[in-house]
Amino acid sequence: MLDPQRPYAFLNEREPNLDGCGNRGIVDVATVFLTASRCPIGCSMCDLHRNTLSQPSQPGAIPTQIRFAQQRLEPASWIKLYNSGNFFDPSSIPPPDYASIGQLCSGYDRVIIENHPRFGSRRHDRFGEHVAGKLEVAVGLETVQPRMLKRLGKQMSRDDFDRYANWLISAGIDLRVFLIVGAPGLSVKESMRWARLSIRHAIHTGARHISLIPARVGHGWNGTADSLTPVELEHLVDLFADSLAEMGTAACLSVDLWDIASAELSEPRRRLLDRFESSILHQNASLL
Repeated sequence: MLDPQRPYAFLNEREPNLDGCGNRGIVDVATVFLTASRCPIGCSMCDLHRNTLSQPSQPGAIPTQIRFAQQRLEPASWIKLYNSGNFFDPSSIPPPDYASIGQLCSGYDRVIIENHPRFGSRRHDRFGEHVAGKLEVAVGLETVQPRMLKRLGKQMSRDDFDRYANWLISAGIDLRVFLIVGAPGLSVKESMRWARLSIRHAIHTGARHISLIPARVGHGWNGTADSLTPVELEHLVDLFADSLAEMGTAACLSVDLWDIASAELSEPRRRLLDRFESSILHQNASLL
């Protein structure tokens, strides 16, 4: 049962960082998964709706959730505020809460939120006025394959994403990009090819961080989830190593390993996973 006054999850994590001089490092991050209203976009691959409310977030609830998590998390340099939707959707994050949220985030060097290009062009500046650290917006591009992007129900085109990415960067806001690896009806080979092309496009549009997410059943993919080809650990290792070598110091690259890490693995695959996690953190394919 979701509690509107409590985040549905929170954790401390570490992730790779790239400074403005091309130097790589590791940073501590406080990640808070906020309980907020359901995203109106309704992407066919998304399963985050399971952790959302059927009614709008009430003013004051989001700051209460952040405060609750902060009291239980270790200190960190950055904070992620993920609301299973769009930060600048006023029914999810009420604009009157921006000042309180900014105050709660005053001790962090970077504040990372998620948003869709359709939401709140004017609210970015309004929220940014209350953020002391660097603001970063995570955007789900998912893929540059036009046909698949349309099937996802993203309600945006690649051009829409590009315009939003350019606007963010021109406004001094950093860009993080979510990409899906795999889709119903695509072979593993095709999935890897489109993932590489999507990574290249994200780099071209100025992404500071690119996060790869292996495809999962999610919201059913409009009834085609049964044709989803599983993406295995070994496929992700190869994709990461090849892409990291190609992108150089253009951006950081990470891979969502939650489902894989929670699965029962053989001892050799568990060792591979451990090396892979270390490679992601250090952005060094040679650790594999």
